[in-house]
Amino acid sequence: MKIITKFSLALFLLIGVSVKSNAQNQIEIVIVGSAHDNSKSTQNFQLIIDKLKNFKPDMVFGEYLPKSDYAKLEADNWARKAFDKGQNYLEKRNPENVKNLSTQIKKDKKALASFAYYHKTRMNLAVNYAKNWDRGNADYQIFVLENYMKNSFGKEEQAAYNKMFGGTDSLKKFGFYRTGSEYAKIYFPLIYQLKQDQIYNMDCQTYDKPWSIAWAETDSLSQILIKKAKADSSSPEGATMKAIEAYWSYTPEEEKAFNADAYAGMNTTKYGVLDEAWNFYGGPHFYGYAGFPTESVKAMIAQWTLRNEGMCKNIIEQAKTKKAKRVVVGVGASHRKWMEEILVKNPDVKIINYNDLH
Repeated sequence: MKIITKFSLALFLLIGVSVKSNAQNQIEIVIVGSAHDNSKSTQNFQLIIDKLKNFKPDMVFGEYLPKSDYAKLEADNWARKAFDKGQNYLEKRNPENVKNLSTQIKKDKKALASFAYYHKTRMNLAVNYAKNWDRGNADYQIFVLENYMKNSFGKEEQAAYNKMFGGTDSLKKFGFYRTGSEYAKIYFPLIYQLKQDQIYNMDCQTYDKPWSIAWAETDSLSQILIKKAKADSSSPEGATMKAIEAYWSYTPEEEKAFNADAYAGMNTTKYGVLDEAWNFYGGPHFYGYAGFPTESVKAMIAQWTLRNEGMCKNIIEQAKTKKAKRVVVGVGASHRKWMEEILVKNPDVKIINYNDLH
């Protein structure tokens, strides 16, 4: 009896140490559901930044495509087309060839780490990032130049800036400086205040084409449902639309709370449920309802799930490479619920909700 007791105690202690070790080695991840357009927001963004800064992240990720993925995109992909315009613009203004872009980027980063006010070096770094298909960090360096460095330019530096970038309006036109984005409002200031030198890219566009096909089919079938419901509100389709409209609505009290703090609201369980319904024409809750496009919604969700799994994979791989302990991920609010559900299944990850930060 004594032997069994001792063995049991030893096993219990061993399991306890193992669990504690696993918990200590977990990557803590905060997925921040965000708005892509914050231009009309009255939110106090510095309070959001301070909350994330107090979390002390080792890495900050954005919904940017990793540079290696751009080359794999088809020419008609929307992300490729959008960045092609900006990249071609900077290429024309800065036609000089750099022998090895990756090596030069490392040199520029090292120089700026020793002295942040080498303005011309930072300008070159921004251009080199764009030429190297790293849109996230091209955007970040341009943000730093526009917001923290520009006012201290000398005459020669201002002339170089105008020559290389063509001015603020041109940068806005070609998508390099989006003042209302979540990056300009939250994640770029966060990185700068943390004294980190880059944003990490984690988007996945591999499944965009089948997603677009499923989306188009669902939208077409949904219009048929709406038309039938309007023609006869007492029809089975009318009942379906009434149920959907009730399901995806906030109560007046909930809407008031959401409007008081949109970023807190976008990171609640309730918002995740409603957002899923908005994006998927009612969502899984309405599978089998009269007139509801069940099969095409399932096809949409299948592709959406693959995209979010790809994004999570990009985060985990990079975080493990950097041996990060704490990670902030800024992402469109429609992704948060899905990414949290994927990542929480990973034993190497501990998910922390934005609203639980202090």
